[in-house]
Amino acid sequence: MAKKARFGGYGPMIFVWTLAISAGALCYFVKGEAAFMRGFSADMEIIETMAPRFLLGLLLVGFLTVLAPREAVARALGAGSGVKGLVIAAGAGVLLPGGPWVIMPLALAIARAGADAGACVAFVMAWGTLGINRTLVWELPFLGFETAGLRWIAALPLPILAGLLIRRFLPMTAAARPADGDAAAKGR
Repeated sequence: MAKKARFGGYGPMIFVWTLAISAGALCYFVKGEAAFMRGFSADMEIIETMAPRFLLGLLLVGFLTVLAPREAVARALGAGSGVKGLVIAAGAGVLLPGGPWVIMPLALAIARAGADAGACVAFVMAWGTLGINRTLVWELPFLGFETAGLRWIAALPLPILAGLLIRRFLPMTAAARPADGDAAAKGR
């Protein structure tokens, strides 16, 4: 039986909200109302820029959850897929461009479609450490072939190792999977 999540699975969000409110209060009391308003205004500009991107990512999750063939995803990226599943997930992470507003919703979509936590972590970690887009656009021009190549080779096993560790010590919780009555699950 799965262990019940603390705070209904909202623990990390509660922690971040607590940090944000504390930082705002600290800013207000240490730097004054004008500094607080400048910070709040900067936050609103960031939200205005990022919210549409994040909302599009969430729309993508909903549609991909319905479209992704659950059996095929579970077979390719599920707990029984072995190292091959981690390699497939990491390969996808290496090849996909986009920011976290695309990659994180995609990780959620593959989790809901049957991928296990290890494959999701391998996917996200490969995107963050080995992303070909960043390597070609940023690292090669600024660091040169030798440095970028050595960094890439050194990072190559990390997504697979992380996926193996997650599979061993932190299997997928029920929070990332759709409930039996979920409309997305019924569409398959």
